[in-house]
Amino acid sequence: MGAVDLLAGLTSRLASAARVDEVAAHVIPELAALGFGLVWIARIDEQTGDLATVKLDRNGTDATHEAPARFAIDPRLPIGHGFRDRRILNIPAPDALHIFDRDDDVVPPNTLGMTRAGYDRMRGHPFACGPLLGAGGEPVGAVWLGSYRGAQPISDEVLDHGALPAILALLAIAVERVHHTERADRLAGELARARDALVATGPIRTIGELALGAAHDLNNLAGIARIAVEVGARSATDAVEQLPRIERVNRAIIDLVKRVQRVAWPARAAPASEAADLTRTVDDVVVLAGPQLRAQGIELDAELPQLPPVRCDAALIHQVVLNLVVNAQDALAEVAPGRRRIEIRALQDAGMIRLTVADTGPGIAPDVLARLFRAAFTTKAGGHMGLGLSASQAALAAFGAKLSARNALTGGAVFELTLVPATASAAEPEVPAPRPAATPAHARILVVDDDLDIVDIILAFLEPFGHALTTATTSAQALEIAAAQSFDLVLCDVGMPKLSGLDVARALRTAGYRGKLVLMTGWDAPTLSADARDAAIDMLLKKPFIGADLIAMIETLLAR
Repeated sequence: MGAVDLLAGLTSRLASAARVDEVAAHVIPELAALGFGLVWIARIDEQTGDLATVKLDRNGTDATHEAPARFAIDPRLPIGHGFRDRRILNIPAPDALHIFDRDDDVVPPNTLGMTRAGYDRMRGHPFACGPLLGAGGEPVGAVWLGSYRGAQPISDEVLDHGALPAILALLAIAVERVHHTERADRLAGELARARDALVATGPIRTIGELALGAAHDLNNLAGIARIAVEVGARSATDAVEQLPRIERVNRAIIDLVKRVQRVAWPARAAPASEAADLTRTVDDVVVLAGPQLRAQGIELDAELPQLPPVRCDAALIHQVVLNLVVNAQDALAEVAPGRRRIEIRALQDAGMIRLTVADTGPGIAPDVLARLFRAAFTTKAGGHMGLGLSASQAALAAFGAKLSARNALTGGAVFELTLVPATASAAEPEVPAPRPAATPAHARILVVDDDLDIVDIILAFLEPFGHALTTATTSAQALEIAAAQSFDLVLCDVGMPKLSGLDVARALRTAGYRGKLVLMTGWDAPTLSADARDAAIDMLLKKPFIGADLIAMIETLLAR
């Protein structure tokens, strides 16, 4: 019961710690009570990926000034190996390590190294070090333990059983919680600044409201996922039971992000041959605008049958419909709660597609109705320039579409969008369909992404299939590797620093690479497909993807 009481008390104290230094202050005395005279606790710096010292304690004395403020996770060092293997590494004989004085010193193969400064801080005593793993198994910090009962080696029994692993688990969860809290505070500040800027700009105010609604739903989904993870962490049985729920939430988050991406791209000049899925496009707006409307007691009733594609730019339809919904929302501010309603209907009539957005507001005054689509005309306060309806009408005209307004006989305003059906041949694929090519049974694949987690998970998934995999985390490294080795496939992220994935692809083609090129991207830019064609990309792989997508891509491009 003593150990249980200790852990219960520590859990309670850590729950009230708001800063990571407070977390360290609660944990270090408990580690000292287990016999450790030296304790170093660090956190992951999210900006650099380095370890940032939180506190170094030596025999009850604060020695933080002795430790480096920043500490790179060097694979030559024991702590680097600990991060690689996701475990605490035990070093019973530090004298057996390769001690080096210069950062560029080479450590012999199959040997762990240690800087002279680190060895001196440890006074040659046995030690253990490694990552602090959060609830999801990802590193959130690090710990270094030494001077065990004077200078004794630390037994594996102490590291693997009893109070120590439980205390380190609590420490990791507390550090992770502080990380999440700080990140949430930072994002809240950024959101507040972005919201103020969006409101001040008038015409793009709708995007701010859209973001708030999306953030509301994302917060709900993320909350479900986090609690499900906590439940699953209790036991293997609970984990298996929660996996389907986590998967459903993850898919819902992916769907919502895709909707935001589709709505966020502004209207652009586009050829009249483009085809848009009106049902899906309007449904995106309905889903994203829903939370904001519900918060104001507005009922949104949408009947969206499956209609043929229309000849228009999808981004333009998103913008127009969203503006109409927001205009209706503003009109309903004058209506008593319980009578606030927006109705969206779509149908095919006389060879045209008609979409109406109607509200139960006060309607449009006759003198306003006559000038509604004139540039710079507005009835709104707050600096609105009145460009929305006139600009929308002009942009729609390029596609043979029209936007009109009237008052309903029963009251309220009705806006009607009339669109021309697209021909079956209007739409074109994002990237030309790849032609299967002969390939060896085990493909040689280069995976390039500046996010080490993405590289690692692709590596972990594909290795059992027997492919020869090489990885790179920078554009320069990828080009250097590709110049020295032969590959059947290069899988590269678009959003790479310095040189983008498109730049890497062009450089490879210029250098004579004739294998397959696939770009991974979390963006949904309308221009990306054209850029990919120009760079001779064989396929775009949209993030987030699953393992089956990787296999399908490889089998399609590298058919035996």
